[in-house]
Amino acid sequence: MKIPASVLTQLKKIAGEDRVLTDDVSLSLYAYDCSLSRTRPDALINVARAQDVAPILRVLYQHHIPFVPRASATNHAGSCAALNGGVILNLAGLNRILQINTQEGYAVAEACAITGDLQDRLAPLGFFYAPDPASERVSTLGGNLAQNASGARCMKYGGTIDHVLEADFVLPDGKEIHFSREQLGPDWIGLLAGSEGTLGVITRVKVRILPAAKHIKTFLVTFPSLAASVQTVSDLAAQGIIPRCVEAMDCVTTRAVEEFAHAGYPLDAQALLILELDGSPSQIAEQEKRLEEICLANGAQKFIPAKTEAERQKLWFGRRAAYAAMARLAPNVMVGDGTVPRSELPRALGKVRRILDENHIFASLLFHAGDGNFHPQIVFDERNKLETVRVTRALKEILQACVDCGGTVSGEHGVGVEKRAVMAYQYDKQTLDLFSAIKRAADPQNLANPLKLLPIDYAEKARVLPAPSEKVQRLAKEISSRRASHLPCTVLGLNTRLKTHAKQGISSKDLRQIVEIDKTNYTATAEAGVRVKDLLAALKKENVFCALPSDAGTLGGAFCSGCVPGFYPHVLGVEALLPDGSFVRYGGKLMKNAAGYHLTRLFAGSQGTLGLVTQLTFKIFATPVPAARKEAFALAQENAWWRALKEQLDPERLFAPLAGENHD
Repeated sequence: MKIPASVLTQLKKIAGEDRVLTDDVSLSLYAYDCSLSRTRPDALINVARAQDVAPILRVLYQHHIPFVPRASATNHAGSCAALNGGVILNLAGLNRILQINTQEGYAVAEACAITGDLQDRLAPLGFFYAPDPASERVSTLGGNLAQNASGARCMKYGGTIDHVLEADFVLPDGKEIHFSREQLGPDWIGLLAGSEGTLGVITRVKVRILPAAKHIKTFLVTFPSLAASVQTVSDLAAQGIIPRCVEAMDCVTTRAVEEFAHAGYPLDAQALLILELDGSPSQIAEQEKRLEEICLANGAQKFIPAKTEAERQKLWFGRRAAYAAMARLAPNVMVGDGTVPRSELPRALGKVRRILDENHIFASLLFHAGDGNFHPQIVFDERNKLETVRVTRALKEILQACVDCGGTVSGEHGVGVEKRAVMAYQYDKQTLDLFSAIKRAADPQNLANPLKLLPIDYAEKARVLPAPSEKVQRLAKEISSRRASHLPCTVLGLNTRLKTHAKQGISSKDLRQIVEIDKTNYTATAEAGVRVKDLLAALKKENVFCALPSDAGTLGGAFCSGCVPGFYPHVLGVEALLPDGSFVRYGGKLMKNAAGYHLTRLFAGSQGTLGLVTQLTFKIFATPVPAARKEAFALAQENAWWRALKEQLDPERLFAPLAGENHD
């Protein structure tokens, strides 16, 4: 599209005369990212001040001009390609670290502060930022949130989604919203995680920082096969052991790394693990013994502790250099990002190896193995069209294999355009419809990073999943009937929090089944109407634990009421009925999922305004964990995004009203 000269003049008045560029060189430089996508924008704006973002978006909105937020562009999914032309918002200049408060445990930074720069500032203070993507020397805090890129420490400390405390955000029409974990209502920060710039622009973040561990021990373990190494990871999870990090590499990776980074990896092993523990010396000693036993039981050849900090850093330098090492071998590297339940790693690996062999493809395999997240790195030359087609097809088959193993097409790199089509293989139509509604609510003109994440014309291509239980189907029919008759619904569990006398209640109280307690993946699945006290008793009987506090209400009530926000990070999967009676599913036994909008966080704290949660899957633990704090119930106050989303899902306001609304 051609941007009118008058619009460019308006944009220059806001951003600065020399910061709005349309010359061929500038546009060509921003026509690509780490993916195969190549599409030139029509203009480039080098944004220098956070306060300029909102007025820039208002101008673009007024003239229906699409935009793509961008900084380091280190994703591997084409998330930063300007597929519809329009404007690239280069936000890399918003890179200041504004405040570090070690007393209260937070740092404030502009969205495009480099992740590694924050780590460097924190280290002398005895603190660290838990997310650690391998690209931390170039990737940004806001970019990490937009992709939910989290890295190796996610197994123990959780993802980026769990470490952002506040965010300043600009909707595509220029409205500015401040999100905070202190606010009641849906976890909007969680919904931003993995949204890939399709909902608006993040301009500032406040992140949690933690005291650095005083004692860390890192181990290099070699194996005769990659299968043996990933089986070791499954066995660790099955015994409830949670190391700080667990990384796996095959021999292709280690040999490439050694030639490039000289990290000291043995070249006679077919695979290796990098295992890391932190805690007190006694805790580390106890876990080290158990780690070594499990490794040796799976045929480990060497179990080598790093003797010095320099040795430890050298091991990690090699891991972080893996992509660069492979990039030396061919003009292009295509990186996969599938994630499966940890117990499925061995089976998924077998499928991946078969796909690579059948397509005669040379690739390395490395894993954030503790999270079930693996990154095949396929080297090729995109100038060879037949080879490119073969590689693209193979990666699609690999992602489908992950889905077949109960997994997802993205753990942290996002969907972008490269994996957009495979989303229809993972999700059914109803869930994709909900993703589309979330997009429309935030961006009705489809201007924010358009043509990303959502598959095109997915209605006939979407996955067909098994029908929900008969009890859920009866609830769906009741909701649909009430909607057809324009009758309101007040969503309830046992009514222990809302304490309403309304006669139009629709309740999950009959959904009382504890579906599964899985001590292999350390997850539990239960229907929303299960009483929390009964759930805790059942877990105790199995000698496992969760973060839920003792409560008189139901599991669904604890999750949706907003009374236990500390439980949100533990919830991995959700099933729910929407106000039109449609049934949606998201997540499962996955430690990471960056494919689509984070529906667990949408329903968390939503207080029945957006749907009726019917089932949750959540983390459990082999040892007692602190119970999340229980807050007093209060109705959450609406914001512009919540109102817009309510309009998409429930235009007649028949489902539980937002605070301040009344049913007639």
